[in-house]
Amino acid sequence: MTSPEGRNDRAAPIRMQFRRADAGTLLGALAWVLGAMQIMRDRGHAEGDEEFHELYDSIAPKVDRLIEQLNEARRSTMTQPQFEEPIEAAYAEVRAAFEAWIQLTATDTLAATVASRVEASAEGTAPPPDGDGGTDDA
Repeated sequence: MTSPEGRNDRAAPIRMQFRRADAGTLLGALAWVLGAMQIMRDRGHAEGDEEFHELYDSIAPKVDRLIEQLNEARRSTMTQPQFEEPIEAAYAEVRAAFEAWIQLTATDTLAATVASRVEASAEGTAPPPDGDGGTDDA
């Protein structure tokens, strides 16, 4: 028999039920988080800041595990293809919002970079431009 103290140490699963559309929204939200974290990791690499890579390495496997659990539950309840349409529609809605967010943040990043370059150039502190106009030889 397990003592009451021992029961406190065991992980008790949380059981949830989602409507199919809600499952699609949750899958989309988790994909958004992974995408944003990937962007953050890539930006950290570009700036030489490994803190973002460490955050990604810490959190991404946990989010991946949630996605896999959702997909496993989805597969186990799949009976007819038409029942999957609400999941796909909800996921697509969140995916479209994520793509709009990426465009917005890319535009903001570009504007901030250009403003910084213009300001530095006006102050005479701008770094010299790349020898070939910024293109990569590789």
